[in-house]
Amino acid sequence: MIKISFIGAGHVAWHISQALENAGNSVQEVFSRDPEKARDLVSYLYNARVQEHLDFSESSSTVFFLCVPESAYAQVLPELLLPKYATLVLVAGTASLTESMMQYDPLRESTNQMGVLFPVQHLQSERKISLSNVPICIEVLLEETEATLVHLAKDISKSIYLVNGEERKKIHLAMLMAGLFTQQLWQQAQSLLESIELDKTLIQGVVQNYVQAFFANQTLHADQDIAKLSDSRVVFDQQAFMSRPEMQEIYKNMLALVKSNPI
Repeated sequence: MIKISFIGAGHVAWHISQALENAGNSVQEVFSRDPEKARDLVSYLYNARVQEHLDFSESSSTVFFLCVPESAYAQVLPELLLPKYATLVLVAGTASLTESMMQYDPLRESTNQMGVLFPVQHLQSERKISLSNVPICIEVLLEETEATLVHLAKDISKSIYLVNGEERKKIHLAMLMAGLFTQQLWQQAQSLLESIELDKTLIQGVVQNYVQAFFANQTLHADQDIAKLSDSRVVFDQQAFMSRPEMQEIYKNMLALVKSNPI
């Protein structure tokens, strides 16, 4: 059993803290700038208490998960105080491990280790999801840190990858392209259908067909659609359906990409 504390009480902390406790570890403290969020998360845990400040120097925990937005690192890391020899785990997709270590310990006098544990999934506390099949990417500076993070990762997932900083950033970008960015396109498609009083289920089969083909390493050749996109009148009409200038720009760029790199 490893004693763990969390800095941050948002979506990621909500999932990881419970998964770690379900695996037999013990969460000791939860800190959040919003005490109400900390109290809410603690209510789902066994023996955890709300920590009211960033001074954890007297904590019994040996591992600390930093689950705050990466934009807040510059503010949080210099204030954070941990016990000697404790390990600080960043849950980060893009933050540089070396730069974060310098923010936390600019004089390089600390005995604390630091590493990254990055779940390849967009997590939301109101949407329950099992982490057992969520890939976990780990980046470390020292081998002894790797052993700690791999041990914790195995407690919550069957799929673990050791990566470096550049690889982690590429994985994060791939997540955005496959998830967040694509979701925006789905919403635009939904809006077009709703404008003619039709439901998004009309294109459910199309979406499922492409997703299934992608993960089966198959290619769907939409030759007829590509041929239509060579007709300037079709392109003009389609652009006119998009009221937002940024979507018209995305349409033009995607059209150029399809023409230059047909799949």
